[in-house]
Amino acid sequence: MNTNINLILPQDKEFFEQQKKIRTVNIIAIGFPIIVGFVSLIIFLITQSINPVSIKKQQEEVINEIAKFQDKKIKLFIINNRLDNIEGLLKNRRDLAENISTLLSKIPSTVTIRNLKIDNKEIILTVSSTTLGAIDELINNLIGMAEKKEIIRSVSLDTLTFGEDGNNYLVSLKSDI
Repeated sequence: MNTNINLILPQDKEFFEQQKKIRTVNIIAIGFPIIVGFVSLIIFLITQSINPVSIKKQQEEVINEIAKFQDKKIKLFIINNRLDNIEGLLKNRRDLAENISTLLSKIPSTVTIRNLKIDNKEIILTVSSTTLGAIDELINNLIGMAEKKEIIRSVSLDTLTFGEDGNNYLVSLKSDI
C-alpha cells in the first residue's frame, strides 16, 4: 500500500477562509429569497389595504368627465365650422345697397327712373327723359361700368320708345350682374 495518501484534511488558514466564503454565499443564497418573499408580502398587503373599487370608481368618473368635455369639443368644432362657412358666404355675397347707390350715381339728373328690378343675375332698368342726350349719357355710363366689370358685366338695350303725350323718351335696359 501507498503510505503517501493522507485521508485527513489539512486544517490550515486557507481552508478556514474558504469555509467562511462558502458559509457566506450559503447565507446569502438562503437570505435573498426570504427577503424577496418578505418584500413581496409587504407590497401585497399594501395593495390590498388600498381599495381597488374606489380607484376604479374614480377612474370611471374621470373618464365620464373627459367624455363630457369631448361632447363640448365636438359641439364647439361644429359651431366654428358653421361660422367659417357663414363668413365665407358673407364675403362672397354682393352688397345690394352699395351696388344700387353706385348704379344710381351713374344716372344723370335729367333722367327719371320708372322701374328698377334687381335679382341674382340681372338688373332691369326703365328710365325716361325729355332729351336723347341724357339717355345717351346714361347708356355710356353703363357701358363704362360693364367694361370695367363694375357691378354689371353687360348692357343691352331692350326698348327705346317716344311717348307723344308727354314728349318723353322711354328706355328699357337689361344688364347682367
